[in-house]
Formats: sequence, C-alpha cells, structure tokens
Amino acid sequence: MGIFMRKWTLNNHSSAFNQKSGFLFLSLSLLLLSSSPLRADPTIDRIIPPGAKQGSDVEIELTGKFLESAEELVFEEGLIQVQHIDSVDGSRVKARISIPPDCRLGAHRLRVRTARGLSELRTFRVGATQQVNEIEPNNEPSKAQNIELEQTISGVITGEDVDCFVVHLLASSRIAAVVDGIRLDQEMFDSHLEIIDSRGFVLGANDDNSLLGQDPMLSIVVKEEGDYTIRLRESAYGGNNGCVYLLHVGTFPIPIVAWPPCGMPGEEVKFEWLGDPAGSFQTRVILPESAGVEGIAEIRPERDGKRSTAPVPVRISSLATVVESEPNDVPDQASHSSIPGAFIGRMDSKNDVDWLRFSASKGTTWRVTAYGRRLGSPIDLVLNAHRDDKKREKITGSDDTDGPDSDMRVLVPDEGSFLVRINDHQRRGGPEFIYRIEAQQVVPHVDLAIPEGRSNTQERLVVTVPQGNRTVAVFNANRTEYSDDVRLEWSDVPQGVLATSLPFLAGSPGGAVLFEASADAPLGTGMARVVLRSAHETNELLGGLRQSTSLVYGNPNQTQYRATISDRLPVAVVSPSPITVHLKAPIIPLVRRGRFDLQVRIERAEGFKGAVKLEFPWKPTGVSALAGVEIPEDISEIGYTINATADAPVRDWQIVVAATPKGAPADKKKGKALQQSDLWVASQPVTLRVAETLIELTLEKSSAEVGQETTILCKVSKPGSFEGNAKCKLMGLPVHVDSPEVALSADVKELIFPVVIGADAAVGKHDNIFCQVLVPLNGEWVIHSMPASQLRIDRPLSGQSQATTSSDDKGSQKLSRREKLRAAQAQSLSKATTQTPEDSTAVSEDDTGGLKNNPNTAPPVSTKDSAK
Repeated sequence: MGIFMRKWTLNNHSSAFNQKSGFLFLSLSLLLLSSSPLRADPTIDRIIPPGAKQGSDVEIELTGKFLESAEELVFEEGLIQVQHIDSVDGSRVKARISIPPDCRLGAHRLRVRTARGLSELRTFRVGATQQVNEIEPNNEPSKAQNIELEQTISGVITGEDVDCFVVHLLASSRIAAVVDGIRLDQEMFDSHLEIIDSRGFVLGANDDNSLLGQDPMLSIVVKEEGDYTIRLRESAYGGNNGCVYLLHVGTFPIPIVAWPPCGMPGEEVKFEWLGDPAGSFQTRVILPESAGVEGIAEIRPERDGKRSTAPVPVRISSLATVVESEPNDVPDQASHSSIPGAFIGRMDSKNDVDWLRFSASKGTTWRVTAYGRRLGSPIDLVLNAHRDDKKREKITGSDDTDGPDSDMRVLVPDEGSFLVRINDHQRRGGPEFIYRIEAQQVVPHVDLAIPEGRSNTQERLVVTVPQGNRTVAVFNANRTEYSDDVRLEWSDVPQGVLATSLPFLAGSPGGAVLFEASADAPLGTGMARVVLRSAHETNELLGGLRQSTSLVYGNPNQTQYRATISDRLPVAVVSPSPITVHLKAPIIPLVRRGRFDLQVRIERAEGFKGAVKLEFPWKPTGVSALAGVEIPEDISEIGYTINATADAPVRDWQIVVAATPKGAPADKKKGKALQQSDLWVASQPVTLRVAETLIELTLEKSSAEVGQETTILCKVSKPGSFEGNAKCKLMGLPVHVDSPEVALSADVKELIFPVVIGADAAVGKHDNIFCQVLVPLNGEWVIHSMPASQLRIDRPLSGQSQATTSSDDKGSQKLSRREKLRAAQAQSLSKATTQTPEDSTAVSEDDTGGLKNNPNTAPPVSTKDSAK
C-alpha cells in the first residue's frame, strides 16, 4: 500500500521495509483518510398521506434528504401508476399517483430514484374506505373532529399529542377501530387507542395485540345512542412528525386468527374466524395459488357485508396436514403422522401440552418449523424433540428461533420415529392459541442475501449502476447441506445491463456480482430475479434471493420491530459517474501470511477533481484489506494492500475493487455526469492466486542487554526455489533497536541478523518480532511474513548500584522494587567472595558480573556460537 506519490510500486523496497517511519506514517494516513462521510444516498423519512383508497388519484409528498433531481417514483410491484413526479428541493418530492380500483389491499413497496441512485425502502398503504385528513386542534374530547363510520383518517401524533375523533352511534351499534401506525414503516410508533362515551368513561382500550403487534385495534357494542370519542396517542405520550397513522373506523369485524390456519394453493377452504369481540364466524375463501416468499397469504374475511381492515395471515402449503386429536397430553397418546407433513392444533386451556409423533427413516435429518405468532396467534411456541422409546430422552429443543415461533433440526434415531412436545412458553391457552407444525426433510439449499449494514441497515441493499460503467453487489450465501460451487442465473435486469457473477466457490461464504450498463442503457429501474443452481453437471436447483430489509428499529438496543423479505433485487440505471476504476491483473501470487499491493488506477472525467474512496468490497476466504482508503484528488494510481492468513485456501479467486467519488465537481455546469458523487463503481474482475509460501523461515528466540549488540538466528525450514537473492528484514523491532537487511539465496540453510540494542531500548519481552522476506518472481517481489518470535531485552545488573548513586546527577529514572532487589542480590554475591576490594571493584565493572545465577539472563555465548 502507499500513496506517497502519484504512482507507488513495490520496486521501492526501502519504503516496504521501513517499519519505523514510513510504514507507520502510511498506515496512520490511510486510517485517517478512510474516516470519510457516509454515502449520500437519497432517503425517505416521511410520506404524506401514507395511504389512499382503491380507485383514487392522490398527490403525495415525500420528505427526506438528497431528493434533488428525483427522476422516478418506483412501486416495486408495478400496480400503482405514477402520473408525474417533481422535486421541490433537496428534502421534498411531490408525486401524483393513480391507484386502480382492483389494486391489492395492503402495503406496497416504493423507492425514489434520483441522479444519486435509489432511496431506501418505504411502504404505501392501499385501503378500501374513503380517506380524510386529521384537522387540528383535536387534543380534547370537546374539540374532537367529527367523522363518520367506514372512514379512514390520516394524521400524525407529535410530542404529547392526543388526537380525538367523535362519531354518533345508535343504541346497540357496533364500532370497530384499527390503527396503521408502526406498520406504515416510517417510525417506531407504539400507539394506544381508546373509545370513551360522552361522560368520559373508557368503554374499550387496546395497546398491543398478537395480530398487529404495536398497532392497536378494538371493537365494542354501545348500549345507548350518543356521541362516542375515539382517542389516539403514543403509548408513553411521546411522538414526533414521523409518527403518522391511518385510523380505520367502521363496523367491520376484527378477528385475529383463522381455523384451520392453513390451506392448499388454490383450494376453497371453510374458515372459522376467531378473536372477534362479536364472536367467531365462518366464511368460505378461495386461497391464492402463491403467497410470496414466506408462503403466508393475507385474508380479509367479511361479516354482514363488511370486510375486515386488519388482514388475518393464513399459511399456504402443499404439505398434507393432520389435525391433532385429543387427548394427547402424554407421549403414549401422541397424535401420529408420516412426514413430510404438517400438524395443526391449539392449546385449549392453561398448562395444556400436546405430543406429536413423526415417522421417518432412521438417520435422515428433518427441519421442524412452528407457525404461531406469524399466523396471528398469541401463542409463544416451545418445541422439544424426544426419542420414541421408553426413556423419552430429549434430542433437541427450540424456543424463539424466528420471533416467538420455533424452528429445529432433528436427526431421526434408530426407532424410525421421534416425538415432539409442544407448549406455550407461559403455559397459557385458549381458543385463539392455535399452531401449525411442519416437518420437511433437510435437502441441499442455498439462499442469497446482501448483508445489512450495522448503522445504516439499508445501505447498498440495491444496485445502482451508472451508464457506461459497472458496479458490484456483495452477497452472502446461506448454505444448507451444500458446500460445493454455485452458479447464478439472472433475469429481468434492466435493458442494457449485464449481470456477471464472480464464481461462488465451494466453501466460500458468499461472492460478488458485477452489473455493467452500456453507455446508451435507458435510465430506469428493474426488479431482477436470480436462480441458484449447482455448478456441476446435475444442474440442481438450489434456491434464489431471500433479501431481508429492516424497516423499523426501537428500544431496547435498537431492536428490529419491522422487516420485509423479497425475492427480487431492485437494479437502477443512472447517469454516468465522474470516475472509472481500473485494476491491473496480478502476475505474482499472494502467498499465505503474505501481502500484495493491488495496482489501481482512477480515471477522472474532465472537470471532476474530487477525492476518491477506494474499497475492497468482497474478500475471498482468508484474504483481508483495509475497510477503505481515500485517494486525494491529485493522485490517480496507488497500491491497495491485501493480506492472506496462514490458512487461506490455495486457489484462484476472481476479485474487484470499488471506488466512490467524493465532493463536488470543479465545474457544476458540466451536467449530471459530474454530479454523481457517492456512486459505487467497480473495476473489471481480475484473477488473484493465493499460493503456498515460496520459502519458510523459523526465527529463534533471542535475548540481550540494553546497550549491547547481539545476533538472531533464522533457520530455513522450507528451502526456496528462486533465482537471485531474496531480501530479509526483521520487522516489529522496538524503538532504539536496529537490524540491517540481509540477503538470502535459495541454497542458504540459515542466516544471522545482527541486532544493535540502543541504550534507551525498552526492557522486557517483545513477542511480535518477525522476518519479512521479499522473494523475486517475474520481475516483482513476493512478500512473505514469517511466524513471529521473541526478543527479550534485559537491564545490566552490574551497573545498578553505580547508576543509583549517580541518579541525581544524571537525571535517570528511579529503580523499581524488583530492580533494587536484583541490585542488592548482585552486591551480596560480590561481598561473599574472597577477593580483595580492588578485585571486587573490577568484577562489578565487568559486564557479566552478578549475572551467572540470574534465571532471566541469557546464558553466556560459547566460543562456537561466537565464531558463528
């Protein structure tokens, strides 16, 4: 690595070996430069209104950051049409949208595309009732806003705000209210809902529930005719401008769970809807053929011609389903099923326990997955697998693997069956405490996902590729029972864009994909699909994209409250970037425990003179690099240092580097091409070979005293095969300790490093002394770092007494207690001899006096060693 000059190469060996000045300065410089601001992607903080009615045209306003030059409002499903979009300023965008009359009810994923790229993900709600806006002031029942039934109110709760709405009801009338708050995916909004009568008595209240989480819903039947007030607030009287809501008021039902909680694709099922305060009811529903990535459909049952506003989740699966049969509270009464298959049941009463028996071939592995809370049930499932014998020995267990729902893997024992014990974590029960247990055999499977960022969780979860350039996306591969090579097949990428997957090799935790746009690729956004297959002749289908996106975080400790999963990847084509990055293909390998400088060249567009941040986006197994290096505006070519661990896999890898332009262009009149700061662009891929070391050296431990000269022996444990001389240098030496560079030929068995210990060298053990070896190959140098050894520096004992008496004159430091004891020991040994005072004085001045019996001192050097 290095940015001392416009072009830095490894031919500058003195810089490579200067571990005390240049190397340290360079490392600190890179670390300081790498602390650059985060990428300025467009963000959406708030959408007003956050939803609208089917069949309506509505103008919405999106507020956030970096929204200037907004060019497209993208609804990922393509169901909602955008009539026009205008950027008001850098923080506001207005758009007019058209919602078809048959548009799917619920949340629709949206993003804004600007010249900078795609914004983070947000959602927009489509409802079935007429929508009105909240009118302030309405903080008290006396100032409550008049509304009608079968309406949706769009509003916002600010700090200590309470919104009141009044509706006139006849005696024995039913009123239901449901809040879309946190489910609007804009803010951590924990709302509280109440209905009060004209005298101020609370008739019903709700905060959290098992179906909607932090969004409340309630329903009551009033006894008297009169005005009834609905009060909505943040549960702790908090709030801010991001706490927007949709309040649905009407006579609709509000069930929380279905029985059965599942069905086959396309099947007509008679459901019983549970949890509605007016009692359960039944309807027949034709289920959809598919239900997205999670396999859960949202069903809105109707009662008396009124459709539920809060959808009830139903599991869509082709697995054969068995209903538990009571009694099954003990293992001998366990309900039985062959697998693959599913059980459905419920915890009818407090302390209820259900036992299930699954039959399968011994030695096979099965995944047992529980569905409870994901289906709206209040149950907190706990699963435990036991052997199906007399002892009922526990095999494994699970609690809260996927939220309150559990998931476990079971290896079928010799009996050819196993038992599963099911209970609620708090031993609760009731009609709504339903569950579904699925058992499927574990088969080879691989899912892809772009890892979320630590602070900005949505950073680079989408692909933004400039015209005439390329970018890179880094994926994790979640492997199940498959560790071999994977091939990726991409489709539905935007016109003019080519997706090229770098090899996802066996044992690798992931890989990278290059997206390259032609110079004339149309600006726009597409939703790409990917299929994963075995890279071998079997061409086995393994999986696809399973991208989770976190939407809402909150206390405690930034807990994730809302997330969404998609099997499609947004890919946007934007205006050209002001930089292009080029990576030179290495002609020498990166050896284990070695390092290598990738030669990178930055090509800046005319008029752009900003700095560039360089990154190594995807690291092969065992290869590391700095998180980022910022290249000053007057530098175009640098070396980017990468390192290999001692156990890095020996193989060829495809790698790229990525660069981000920083700052503004010198001439803003040059157009959009120079305004593309913060776009991630990538180099072409090159092959990096990770190889075994060309030579191995073993550095022996050594010790010496302050102010002495000594030697360190280094033995060749693996002879090298190279032409010319290698260059060897001791690295990690403490300050005031020097050792020259030593040449090494291929036939040398050992070499000796002369070492000079300065008078001010630090006393003690120095454990990180290692030998760096530069081996010539193909006109360049292959850099090796040998295993570390130890250098121990001791303080001379013979001069301690004299040093103590003259400390005031020389200003030396005070002796430690240990040093005083060692000095006293030396004096006592000197007095115990039969020598004359003159002889005693001579001994005390000898460099070896008083050291022969000291265990912390190295033994005397023999004549043979001295000759060597």
